[in-house]
Amino acid sequence: MITPRYLPHDWFPLPLPENVQIGTRSWLDTSFCFLHYRSTRPCGVRIGRDTGIYSGSSFELGVNGEIEVGDFCTVVGATFATDNRVEIGDYTFISYEVFIADHPFPVPPDLDRIPGFASKPSTIHIGRNVWIGARATICGEVRIGDASIVGAGAVVFEDVPPQTVVAGNPARVVRHLQPGLTNQPDICF
Repeated sequence: MITPRYLPHDWFPLPLPENVQIGTRSWLDTSFCFLHYRSTRPCGVRIGRDTGIYSGSSFELGVNGEIEVGDFCTVVGATFATDNRVEIGDYTFISYEVFIADHPFPVPPDLDRIPGFASKPSTIHIGRNVWIGARATICGEVRIGDASIVGAGAVVFEDVPPQTVVAGNPARVVRHLQPGLTNQPDICF
């Protein structure tokens, strides 16, 4: 039997799910973000090192759900609703009330139990050094390219090319960023 893991600073009385991995020096605000978590994958959520998952974030995963968050990321109050896979690259920032789902409409995390409504395997891929603005919505199987920006309130149903700014509903390209930009932040240690 595995000993339950609790966050030392947590106000919520339940332990972390056994199949959640948290990288070194990373911060997870509370185990409450797993209240609607049903993943039975060997590793349902993997949080990279030096990454922060802050207040209001929620992992609403079905039994097949799987999320991998890279290193040096910040997630502030985002909701992940999937029964598939979500990949988030290193150095990515996801702002307040962002909604990331593998369907364009709200569905329960155990959607395989609904007759005639089985989900198809898909992956949402968010590249390295991506910024996603407040209240953006990302739905369906999409790829957001490296060093891209998704504007606040944007609704993304289609792929976003690398080094591109998208905004609006539906999201459209509003600007192309300089090709010489790097995928590393401009900070010195």
